[in-house]
Amino acid sequence: MWERLAPDDPRRRAQHVARALAIGGVAVFWLVATAWRPWRLFARAGFSADFHDEQARAFVHGRLHVDPAVAGVEGFVVDDRTYLYYGPAPALARLPTAIIDGLFGTRLFDGRLALASMLVALVVLATWAYRLLDVAGRTVARITDRPPHPAGPWRTAAFVGAVIGSPVLFLPGWISVYHETELWACTAAVVAAVCLLEILHRDGVVATRWWLGAALAAAAVVLTRASVGIGVAVATIVVAIVIRRRDLRAAGALVGAALGAIGTHVALNLAMFGSLLDLPAERQVLTLQDPERAAWFAGNDGSFFSLRFLPTTLLQYLRPDTIRFERLVPGVRFGPLASDVGPYPVETITPASSLTVAAPVLLALAVVGVVWLVRRRRWALLGVIAGLAIGAAPSFVIGFVANRYLVDVLPFLVVAAAIGIRTLSTPPAMRVLVVVTVVWGVWVNASLGTWALGLKSPGFHELRYRVDAWVFPTPRPGLVALDDLDEVPRDGVVALASGCAGVYVAEQGRWVALERAEGRRVLRGTVSAPGTLVDAGRWSIEITRVGDDAALALWVAGERVVETGAGPLRAGDVVELVADPVVGELSVTAPDRVVFFDPTVPGDDDVLVAADLTTGPPAEPRLCEVLAARR
Repeated sequence: MWERLAPDDPRRRAQHVARALAIGGVAVFWLVATAWRPWRLFARAGFSADFHDEQARAFVHGRLHVDPAVAGVEGFVVDDRTYLYYGPAPALARLPTAIIDGLFGTRLFDGRLALASMLVALVVLATWAYRLLDVAGRTVARITDRPPHPAGPWRTAAFVGAVIGSPVLFLPGWISVYHETELWACTAAVVAAVCLLEILHRDGVVATRWWLGAALAAAAVVLTRASVGIGVAVATIVVAIVIRRRDLRAAGALVGAALGAIGTHVALNLAMFGSLLDLPAERQVLTLQDPERAAWFAGNDGSFFSLRFLPTTLLQYLRPDTIRFERLVPGVRFGPLASDVGPYPVETITPASSLTVAAPVLLALAVVGVVWLVRRRRWALLGVIAGLAIGAAPSFVIGFVANRYLVDVLPFLVVAAAIGIRTLSTPPAMRVLVVVTVVWGVWVNASLGTWALGLKSPGFHELRYRVDAWVFPTPRPGLVALDDLDEVPRDGVVALASGCAGVYVAEQGRWVALERAEGRRVLRGTVSAPGTLVDAGRWSIEITRVGDDAALALWVAGERVVETGAGPLRAGDVVELVADPVVGELSVTAPDRVVFFDPTVPGDDDVLVAADLTTGPPAEPRLCEVLAARR
């Protein structure tokens, strides 16, 4: 992917800098995604990481619908078939592994390829960011009628570093179909933009590699993330109109690729959902299971999008106070959740930063680039940038606030910023300022990714407080006693239950258990035969049947409250019983499945006594002891 340069080419140093930054960015991304265990590159990731694998398997079998057990709450049920709504391009790339799995009757690759795919995308993004800087320099030189000069090492470091140190470094915080799709759409959009700028830069017949590259990249974006892809398609058509007189073949190819990709997307949407572009929100499993979500969609005409969300999203994604500093590693966390200020509430608000915080260099340079082009009336280039901005618009009118949507804005910012940085002079003070700001971007975004990945991990919090103990002797920040609280505090606060019965972390207004004491709020053991599974005094759970039609019954104060089928549950199975009044959970989990769940716990901090359940020695509450010592 890197251009081979002669030994005396002045661009060699800049290229070496870009390569070093790409390697460094991949290393940071890899380490964050694997929680500093890089050997887990191909470990099976969590929910949704296998969506593209499942879609590829469906393609191999000549169908569009997928296994509902894989799609889960993200699936759309139409005519008793379950569909995924993600673009088919990443699934098509997985066809070889899907064929291998099919030949051997396995699912070896499911959920194991997403991280590797994202690392490849990051390498491609860094490579083409460097190429974008080069073509932007030649474009600016032509507009100003000056001889072109290569980007020096510092300018290359500033721009490529700003691209890598943007919100893309937040994405390893969750290896999922959402983040993989975002990253590949952004990467393919930048590739398409480079090809389009190369086409505009030339007066004569367009070289095949550029119009073919632009056509393929535009199609890839549309078939990866349609919202971003439509913007790239608009930019592609703008360029086709500009060059139609000097190269009709290239112009026709660009228009054909853009319209063909959109047509393919529309055809797939029609085949699965019966609409041109819309998704049947009322048919999504999550909506079917959640009456409040269903009511929200009903109040928004059944759509995910509305201009009524714009005040909320614009405010959140542009405000400069979306993060907070703390002395616990990694030193940066999300600030308060977004304020819902629109005339209709957004459906979901998750922690999110802003462009002014997470991509300040790109944002500032983009403003410089757009103003510079407007003053020189370069409408073709502005048309390309405007097209990319159209691709970012849906992320501002969707009824959800999420940090990953900042990545949708990056293609627009990156192209405008490439023009902007090539128009600026390079005094030493500016170099220092840019380098500091780039380091800021890497720190902030990698920290937020680390935060997102580790928030529910006991090991993450233990590490944070151990490191803090080595440096500071005073009581730890963000560590409280659960009994002292009347409501759930801000995200990331860790609370200890009395007697080390449990350790909890606050997340979006609720508690998430990090650790539960054996015999207090959790009990693990081996099923021996029908009988009482656990006795907590005032209530108990018994297994009324063991086998393929096993059943469990909950007794409270001597009366049977509920009996539920447990499916296959046999003697020798290891089960986990959770009775946690803090999170509101009473459950029994067998290997790989929940066999009983109730959102209420009959008692409060009962002692759990195993009856007809063989248990091992109680596990020590390691995390609680570590944290209690710091209070």
